[in-house]
Amino acid sequence: MRALWLFIKFLMVVAIALVGAMFAMENSQPLGVNFIMFSSPEISLGLWLIIFLVAGTLLGILASSLIIASYRRKLARATKKD
Repeated sequence: MRALWLFIKFLMVVAIALVGAMFAMENSQPLGVNFIMFSSPEISLGLWLIIFLVAGTLLGILASSLIIASYRRKLARATKKD
């Protein structure tokens, strides 16, 4: 059963990678992004969108893990008092 679950996860990762690659290839217009302090090199629009999606996902995971860690500390303190 574990091997089947691992195979399903592998297929999902491959499918997501293929969809991401197709998305980047379809949105191939060059685009330069102007940040506050500097300008980026011109790369494809699809690649920029994927970069910002990954960055937002990682920031969301970081923010939620900080909140979860805070709740775990509070729970540990509460159970330690009892």
